[in-house]
Amino acid sequence: MYRKIFLLIQCCFLIQFATYAQMAASKKLPINKMQPGSGLLPLPQQMRLGDKRFVIGKNWTVVADPSLVKEQSVLSLQEGLREVNLPLNVVGNIAAAGKSPVIQLVVQKGSVEIGSTVDTNRVALARQAYKLSLKPGSVTISANAPQGLYYGVQTFLQLLKTEKQLPEGEITDWPNVELRMIYWDDAHHLEKMPALKRIIKQASTYKINAFSIKLEGHFQYKSAPAIVEPYALTPQEYQELADFAKAHYIDLVPFLDAPAHVSFILKHPEYKHLRLIDDINYQFSVTNPETYKLLDNMFGELINASKGSEYILLSNDEAYYTGKAPSEKAMADSLGGNGRLLAWFIKKMADRLHEQGRKVLFWGEFPLRREDITALPSHLINGVYNKSIAADYKKHGIRQTVYTATQGAEPIFPNYYPLHTKTETMADGSDRSSGRVAGMFHEIGTAFKDNLSSFMGVIIAGWADAGLHPETFWLGYATATAAGWNNKNLTPADASARFMTSFYGPQQKDVDSIYHVLSEQAEFHTNSWDWIPSKWRPQIKGNSDSLFLQDERDQTLPLLPVPAAGTLAVADTAYPVNAKRLATAKAMLPRNAYARQLLQQNKSLAKNQLYNLEVLESVAAICGQNLRMLVALNKVTDLLKEAATAKPNPKMAVQKLDAAMNMVSKMKEQRDSTFALIEKTWFKEWQPLVEEANGRKFLHQVDDIKDHQPVRTTDLSYLIYRELHYPLDQWWNDVKKVRNEYAQQHQLPLMNKDLDWQQYR
Repeated sequence: MYRKIFLLIQCCFLIQFATYAQMAASKKLPINKMQPGSGLLPLPQQMRLGDKRFVIGKNWTVVADPSLVKEQSVLSLQEGLREVNLPLNVVGNIAAAGKSPVIQLVVQKGSVEIGSTVDTNRVALARQAYKLSLKPGSVTISANAPQGLYYGVQTFLQLLKTEKQLPEGEITDWPNVELRMIYWDDAHHLEKMPALKRIIKQASTYKINAFSIKLEGHFQYKSAPAIVEPYALTPQEYQELADFAKAHYIDLVPFLDAPAHVSFILKHPEYKHLRLIDDINYQFSVTNPETYKLLDNMFGELINASKGSEYILLSNDEAYYTGKAPSEKAMADSLGGNGRLLAWFIKKMADRLHEQGRKVLFWGEFPLRREDITALPSHLINGVYNKSIAADYKKHGIRQTVYTATQGAEPIFPNYYPLHTKTETMADGSDRSSGRVAGMFHEIGTAFKDNLSSFMGVIIAGWADAGLHPETFWLGYATATAAGWNNKNLTPADASARFMTSFYGPQQKDVDSIYHVLSEQAEFHTNSWDWIPSKWRPQIKGNSDSLFLQDERDQTLPLLPVPAAGTLAVADTAYPVNAKRLATAKAMLPRNAYARQLLQQNKSLAKNQLYNLEVLESVAAICGQNLRMLVALNKVTDLLKEAATAKPNPKMAVQKLDAAMNMVSKMKEQRDSTFALIEKTWFKEWQPLVEEANGRKFLHQVDDIKDHQPVRTTDLSYLIYRELHYPLDQWWNDVKKVRNEYAQQHQLPLMNKDLDWQQYR
């Protein structure tokens, strides 16, 4: 029976494997790669590109008014041209170009008309509009404002890098909504400064114009020194980052949680008195004046260190317990309920931030109710769309963005291509069964179509508090913000294919198949171990419904059997890995090897995305190590059983026991080498995760309400947390004792090697 299951699953995976290989060989992608403009993302609003082609050579000249020479659009154009070996000269007027063919940059107010949009702020949209004219001997990029010119340059460079010859024609383009924000989660790690700049610059090439960064303790607060972590940005570094972002037409948006999700503050003894509930580090008391004072100071420092930025994000996310504690109940009742108390707190904080010149985003969600909306200031921007009360926010004058996520709780890799086939309907009605990109397109498209709000943007989140590397978010970031720019005539499959071409280059070899493999195997990675009540972290003290004490969940597998002393009999006939999981793991191993081979091929071709491919390679290694471990555990069990049946031949029996132990030792070597690869790769761009450095200490304490995997450990070992807690040290010692007693009885050599399973360096 088990063999039939295995063969059936293996056949399914091999068919899938062959399909992807065939697609790669025939280049049958969701879009026609020969079609002009197939590598453009976002998709321009109006694009008329013909079949005639021309080439830009080294005899061309860039023409830009002297006032533009130091603008990022000109600098970006020069840099992009150098990347394709076209270091062209820049002159100030057409006459100076002589008879050479030209790339001309023009900023002239009113030169580009925009068409229909969801956003009603057409002045802001017109600033981002551009026109690109492509003719043999003459390329003209014109715009109403420098920001639009920068976006026109990015479109031109995408064409130049993805087309062997440029198509003749014209593109006229503008955004559907003003704001296209990505959320970058640095709560549990921190990129080095060059990496953050690379990330921001890369975002700008996809016309992303806001970058909300969550630092938690990774900022050097003078007003809250206790929370500052070993590698934290100085205010000067933060301002440098804000200036760099602004130069690339991106608004660096400070992000601070309040009143909930603040265990990074309330875990510290210095701030314990600000807790809403004494023994829970999750949420502030909003009625305590010291809470407002602390947050006002912290927000003020972030504002002072991001001069020139326009927005700020007051994250009142999941403030479950507002008004529920005795210290807040009376005020909540007097105001009209818990939601009204939260509205009071939001107004108090938001008005202060608004006074300091910022546009304030917040989350208009539970426990806020429809009747609480009028208690909020109308200058707020609601960051999360809720169809049932969208019209009420609009009526009150509060503008709206559509919030969606490229990742939510997936711990290894975003669920771009789900392994499962059943329909999974989210609370907002969207369908996740077809993957993250399709889900995000559905959420954005449905909201825009409903037209119940005064829309001004989209916010695309990726929650790295699940422990994965944010480099894995780019497919979602680029495609979903593209849906915010222009979601007409753009399907999720089309957007994904455009991303593969624009991000990895036209020379990329079947990177989409790599994403398929990693999505499926990361999902299996999570589902391939059993869930049990956690023995290794403190209990969770509540959820959105109520307060309680409950074990958090952790993962493990059934234990390996231990041979009986003297007889070597294995009493337990069960295997650690059940037949279905084993069959899936075996079938996935060739696919894992295929993905890693493709990654090696693409790394040799990569120009700008080598690091991203290295991160994907580390994800493939994580998935592959899990697959090999699952297969090996059952092979160890087989060897133990063979040792028992070989009892008449003591030497053979001991050899089988040794083979089983050597397999476990090899398992450890594979895990440790995988972990070493992850550390080597991730720390290329991340600051170290350490308990102490630069005269500062990290206070290691888990959240009382949320269980974020990176908080389980002070280093990257959260990625192998379940393996480290699988008790193979005890198994090893028990088997070694039985083995040596048996060997001694039969005058065979003893084995003295230790496993030290929990040592991973």
